[in-house]
Amino acid sequence: MSDVVPARAAGPKGRSAAFLFCDHATNAMPQRYGALGLGKEQLADHIAWDPGAAALTAALGERLGARTVYCGFSRLLIDPNRGLDREDLILDSSDSIPVPGNRGISWQEREARIARYHRPYHDFLDRELDAHEAAVEDPLIVSIHSFCRALRNARSHRPWQAGILWKDDEHSAREVIEALRIRGLDIGDNQPYSAKAYNYTVDRHVGARGLRHLTLEVRQDLIADAEHVRQWADLLAQPLRALMGG
Repeated sequence: MSDVVPARAAGPKGRSAAFLFCDHATNAMPQRYGALGLGKEQLADHIAWDPGAAALTAALGERLGARTVYCGFSRLLIDPNRGLDREDLILDSSDSIPVPGNRGISWQEREARIARYHRPYHDFLDRELDAHEAAVEDPLIVSIHSFCRALRNARSHRPWQAGILWKDDEHSAREVIEALRIRGLDIGDNQPYSAKAYNYTVDRHVGARGLRHLTLEVRQDLIADAEHVRQWADLLAQPLRALMGG
């Protein structure tokens, strides 16, 4: 495991109204933490990242000519989509899997992870959004995640193929939801999670700026390989282009 950087960006600046970012892009761990006591299979699991989300962000970014930003560390190290006041900022277990390297961590270790990873990621995203907002009229910001079909203790599978999450910008969300439902897809409206309940990174960086935005969730088994990522990127690019006036 090589050392990690808190964030990276790709794609052209200011060429497209669209700007995409991916909070849970990777399961990478800094060398000093090893694997937090987990095995390779557990690190590949959804507890450590959002499988397929980074690939979808990149593919969709290419289609829209958009700037893309990716978090560079695993959510198990410290979750970039959680506020510093949250108990689930650093989890000692996730979806019934214990995380030994997070058990009983000190206040000093918590603050070190914030300083080395969480804060630099958000500072990086802020700078990128500042530049995008200065260069583009009426930006459209899209946060991209993926979700598993069922949690380990769930009694049923989640039925949705994708979900659109929203709180402040209902119009953009409704346009995309309806465009996808017309194609016969089962699209969740603030499902499988509700942005009205919690959506930290979007609320902090995007809603606070009053920019058009939505959060996209695609089911992980539907973007598990390059061909399916390509299909979903083609599918999603159409309603997003329509929102951009293209």
